[in-house]
Amino acid sequence: MAFEKHAVLCVDDEPAILQVLIKLLETRYVVYSALSGFDALNILNDHSIAIALVDQKMPHMTGVELLGRIKDSHPHIVRIILTAYTDVEDLVNSINVGEIFRYIHKPWDADTLFGVLEEAVIRYEVSISERARQIEIEKLASEKARLEQEIVLLKSEIEKEFSIDNIVSASPQMNEVRRLIKTAATSDETVLIHGESGTGKELVAKAIHYNSKRNKKKFLALDCGALSENLLESELFGHRRGSFTGAIQDKKGLIEDADGGTIFLDEISNTSTSFQAKLLRVIQEREIRRIGDTESRPVDVRILAATNKDLYEETQKGGFRSDLYYRLNVLNITLPPLRERRSDIPLLVNHFINEHNQKFNKNIVSISRDALNRLSVQSWNGNVRELRNMVSRMIIMAEDDHLTVKDLPDEIQSPGGYDLPSPENSLMDQMFSVSGSLTLEDLERRYILHVLKRTGQNKADAAKLLGMKRTTLVMRMKKLGI
Repeated sequence: MAFEKHAVLCVDDEPAILQVLIKLLETRYVVYSALSGFDALNILNDHSIAIALVDQKMPHMTGVELLGRIKDSHPHIVRIILTAYTDVEDLVNSINVGEIFRYIHKPWDADTLFGVLEEAVIRYEVSISERARQIEIEKLASEKARLEQEIVLLKSEIEKEFSIDNIVSASPQMNEVRRLIKTAATSDETVLIHGESGTGKELVAKAIHYNSKRNKKKFLALDCGALSENLLESELFGHRRGSFTGAIQDKKGLIEDADGGTIFLDEISNTSTSFQAKLLRVIQEREIRRIGDTESRPVDVRILAATNKDLYEETQKGGFRSDLYYRLNVLNITLPPLRERRSDIPLLVNHFINEHNQKFNKNIVSISRDALNRLSVQSWNGNVRELRNMVSRMIIMAEDDHLTVKDLPDEIQSPGGYDLPSPENSLMDQMFSVSGSLTLEDLERRYILHVLKRTGQNKADAAKLLGMKRTTLVMRMKKLGI
């Protein structure tokens, strides 16, 4: 079996001794030779050396001095000194300064020399392995630190994204929602979030979590209507290996995984009464039992649930357990549909344009009055999600930096494709009526002026209605020239 020969550097100022060493060692090692310490240092810069075999008494640079420099520049090289003298001081210096592995007396015995070199090779290989392991440990530590920093930054971005102040709205209904989110964030009780599809129930749940004391732990969401009962229980509670066909190993459920954090159960009304009984036990007893397990496990998790149905009505019909309903409904947040807060539509359009400008590398700067009015009078059965998707489509398809009616879907462009303006819509049309088009700054300026008028120029009240701090409002007013 072929093996790699290690390299030995022999350094002696006597050529005859070097020739003897080369002849003796070249059958087992790759041998490099030098007549001085300076020549040896040049060789070290060009070749990978395992062992340095150095004479002590040399002119210009002694063996001890050379080994000291080798130790500083190539610490992994195993250092051996050759000496014809028994000067104790020299030996002590070579040990202290050069940190030699062994010293060998001249004339040497070949068997003794080979024995020392074999030990030196083992020492070298161990040193190289330890160095490689240390480098790997340092790399892993550096990567761990980088990932931890990245996690901190990501968490910071998430917390910023789901800040209560970032909820885009100025309507009284959403101001009440904002107030309830703040209340829920200071509590640890269960919360029932009610609203039509697309109103932002999960966003509200995340806002509660990331503004609560649990924000350093996980937020996990599960759509209860997307899984069968067995899969739902397995996903939420976990299971033991062999508890059912396909359970090939133990599995931790989401509730265990989110221990210390928050579980968001969407469409909770689409669950069976059997499942509801098990969930009620988790809430009341603060423990779960995996499928197929005989022992319960303690858990500390906050449960937020959401539905687009009237759960009280469902309890009256027998489709939902009343005891679970009252346990979930400790705090209740109802999200109004978009058609009931049409005054928020211009702000949402503005927000989505800015959001998608970054996402799609666009530079949309304005939207026509007619396009904005047509968006404002839609019924929006899909609510905020539908509006967001439509603005996204408009930006993708836009051919310039100005959105007009032609960028709207065909069904909205056609005269019969949108609802007749309500009194609220007419007021909005007056608020934002200008000739030509509205820039996003125009839109924001006019809305802030409208809110200031409603509050009698009271900045604190206006800031509250706009869902921002007073200092933020003042800064925005200054930027917009108000």
